[in-house]
Amino acid sequence: MNVIIEWIISILIIISGLLSVLAAVGVIRLPDVYTRTHAAGVSNTFGVSLLLFTTVGYFFHSGEGFNARLILAILFIYLTTPVASHFINRAAYDTGVPLAIRVRDQLRSVKKEDIKQRRNLIIRQEQVEKARQEKEELEDRLEWDREVERIEKQDHEEEEAREKESETVEKQEEDSEGEIIAEEEEENKTEDKKEEK
Repeated sequence: MNVIIEWIISILIIISGLLSVLAAVGVIRLPDVYTRTHAAGVSNTFGVSLLLFTTVGYFFHSGEGFNARLILAILFIYLTTPVASHFINRAAYDTGVPLAIRVRDQLRSVKKEDIKQRRNLIIRQEQVEKARQEKEELEDRLEWDREVERIEKQDHEEEEAREKESETVEKQEEDSEGEIIAEEEEENKTEDKKEEK
């Protein structure tokens, strides 16, 4: 029984190694990014996961118990490798990397429509931003004009107040001069009267 299990483990290790080699050859020999990432994603995922399953079986058979970390590693490989391959292919397609063989591209029209919608959205956002900036400039200009008018009005009021004050001071000076002259005349009259007597 032990020999059969060891043979099975050996065959599974060889198969996983061959799958990994097949993935490496596919990455080197295939013509474009899409097929290369497919080869690396599928073959390497199966090769590595088969190797890890075989390792779990070997440790379980040898009496060292069940290793949960290897099962977690297999789970993470199955979760991350296909997602990474998908995103690499999607990024290549979105940036316009050409396909090696002629195929009917069914996403091209959808992609063109999506690009057109994005461009229209960007144009609308730019127009809204430009209108907002113009509105802010207009409000700033209006605020500046109001401030200039307020300052001019304040200067005009201060000028009028100064003119009124100078007029009142002149009137007071004239009145005081008139009073002084009147007092002097009265004094002169009284002195003249005294002299006449």
